[in-house]
Amino acid sequence: MHPRRHESRRSSFPGKLSLLLMAGLALPLQGQEKAESGNGSEAAPAPEARVTKIGEHRYRLGEITFDSKDREIRIPAVVNMREGGPIEYLLVHENGAVHEALLTTTVRGLDLQIVFKLLRFQSGEGDLFDTFLPEEERRQKIETGEGKTQRGDAVSLVVEIEKEGKTRELPVAGWILDAETGKAMTDEPWILTGSHFYNGNFLADTEGSLIGVYLDQVALLNMSRKGAENDERWGANADATPEVGRKVTLVLRPAK
Repeated sequence: MHPRRHESRRSSFPGKLSLLLMAGLALPLQGQEKAESGNGSEAAPAPEARVTKIGEHRYRLGEITFDSKDREIRIPAVVNMREGGPIEYLLVHENGAVHEALLTTTVRGLDLQIVFKLLRFQSGEGDLFDTFLPEEERRQKIETGEGKTQRGDAVSLVVEIEKEGKTRELPVAGWILDAETGKAMTDEPWILTGSHFYNGNFLADTEGSLIGVYLDQVALLNMSRKGAENDERWGANADATPEVGRKVTLVLRPAK
């Protein structure tokens, strides 16, 4: 299969988003700005979002809750697949590619990107998608350093699940099966690559792509581990994954 959307939208991230904040959280992003799209046209201003304070360091944006002190982000999700595959996404919006996703959510991609910005996570693709470039172009990029950028921050992902009256926290990688080894995926961080505006649309919301297992420039987070460029390597780990429809919380933290 062809890699997903790796051709032309590397730098169309908006510089600012319009936000309304309540009670004390730092506001690094203010005002409205039109983002350049991949074809040179201008995108419409980002929709206004409201952040509300719900605790000493805790805030809510849409269905996302986050902590400004420890920079933890919590996303409600539902188990969508527990066996078979291939899996190309860890998390998609419920209107996205659910047939390829382990978990689904009703959380908006733009809300999640705003939360990352508010918590001062840095996004960047670095060389993550270079594996899809023609060999000559990849070699030229290495030799000249042209277009070189830093990878975004590494993010740790765990799932929180209720079992027998107790809350358990597990690495979400254990729910994904590596077909090459026949074992659960190793627990390694995801990279915050960030999504993009294009022709007035925020692509993570347009396509519902939030956290990729197979590399996807539209998704906000992508894997950096070996095999991320293979769209047929990953499946659901039936031995570890709970039943379809089970509600869980996906917890995102800065990787140590």
